[in-house]
Amino acid sequence: MRITKQQLRRMVIQEMRNVRRQKRLQEGSANRPIRVTPQLLNRIIKEEYAAFSKRQRLAEARKRKIAIIRRRRIAEARRRRSNRNFY
Repeated sequence: MRITKQQLRRMVIQEMRNVRRQKRLQEGSANRPIRVTPQLLNRIIKEEYAAFSKRQRLAEARKRKIAIIRRRRIAEARRRRSNRNFY
């Protein structure tokens, strides 16, 4: 999957918001701003991609589970309908 410029920008902005909320980077201030290095940016991208992939896998698993349940219900309804005894 290719990441577009817009998606990358959104991911970086979101990560920086998360960092600010969690106050993990105490050294970042007006006097000592945090420099975004290529390594930091790559780490952020890898983490975001891993989280995205995990969400996708979970969503696909949920869809498969729902599809299996639907098929079972339909099959059960057909069995019930075919097993009716007419007197």
